[in-house]
Amino acid sequence: MRLELLDINDFVLKKNLKPVTTVRLYEKVGKTEPAGLFSEEIFGKFGSAERRRNFAYINLKVTIIHPEAYSIVTGLDASVSKLLTNKAKYVITKEGLLVEDPEKGSSGITFFINNYKKIDIDKFKKTKPKNVKFLKSNKEKIFIDKYLILPAGIRDLAVSKTSKQTIVNFSDLSELYGTLVRHTNALGSDVKNLPEEIIIPITEQIQKTVLEINNWIKNRLKGKSGLIRGGLLKKVIDYSGRLVITTDHTLPLGTVGLPWTVVLKLYEPFAINYILKKDKNALSSIQFMLKMDAPPDVSDLKRLFKAAIDKPELIPVDMVDYFMHVANDIVKDKCVLYKRDPVNSRSSWLAGSVRVDRDGVSMMLNPFDLERTGGDHDKTLSLSRVI
Repeated sequence: MRLELLDINDFVLKKNLKPVTTVRLYEKVGKTEPAGLFSEEIFGKFGSAERRRNFAYINLKVTIIHPEAYSIVTGLDASVSKLLTNKAKYVITKEGLLVEDPEKGSSGITFFINNYKKIDIDKFKKTKPKNVKFLKSNKEKIFIDKYLILPAGIRDLAVSKTSKQTIVNFSDLSELYGTLVRHTNALGSDVKNLPEEIIIPITEQIQKTVLEINNWIKNRLKGKSGLIRGGLLKKVIDYSGRLVITTDHTLPLGTVGLPWTVVLKLYEPFAINYILKKDKNALSSIQFMLKMDAPPDVSDLKRLFKAAIDKPELIPVDMVDYFMHVANDIVKDKCVLYKRDPVNSRSSWLAGSVRVDRDGVSMMLNPFDLERTGGDHDKTLSLSRVI
């Protein structure tokens, strides 16, 4: 997946977004502030679908570095990082080089932005070619004077009432947006006539706050439980699983070795049908094993199969023999699909016949089958049944 910088000004224009200009919550009792962070006029009525879709923006009144470009810029060279963080002062030579000069030099976000065109970023090509390429291809987007606000519906107010007071709570993200609004409001309406002694430190604070907001959002996107992997890319497939790969050179090529517990769970409907209808001779034994007053039903067998995966050692030996027989019978004319994530093409999916194994908790493959999956010993594969 590749993320690209959004042209914020173009997005604001095309979507006809409205600005947020105040941190006030309510204009009056029961009515949200029209230009506030939770405005019903901007974001839509509470509980509506629009409230989870409508964006807004903050007019920063000054120019800063796009938060996603900031790490690319600072990654060019240690001198650029020191300049932006005010750790050293620099002058820019006629050749476009940054030269440290504590006496005549300057530093900071504003200095860098005002003099960016004078810096020859091609000088960093040898050490940071990807950074240079990114900055050149996004030269119209790396500096911004507006910042988007996410829909209020995903960071909304939470009102709780007690006998003595009403408490209004909102997310850390909304707190950060509020901080950003306060910084921009501190600049007033006539920024051009303000002295640099006021503009520069506030610009630094605006840049810092935008970076904090961006990091907050990214932290909720990344990781297994984040929005992308845990939400947008998450798929729950019935009768599928994930197992660690181990190898067995005795396995025929194109055959997958699976524990009997996994086979019963993977082909659960077939196993249940076999036990309850095709071969009822073991029902009394299962009833005795489960210490039940009545013969097991579908729900009882589902719980049994799950428990067998979690703790197979609790299943008596004679019952393991029976379940091995069931597993072998139901997969004799079937196969499984298996893959190793991430899936890059259709060839990443492979099919194999099943050998039912009595012991183990892993998926067995012939060593010569590993290369086809891009797998290795102790790697994880996903598998799902094929009827």
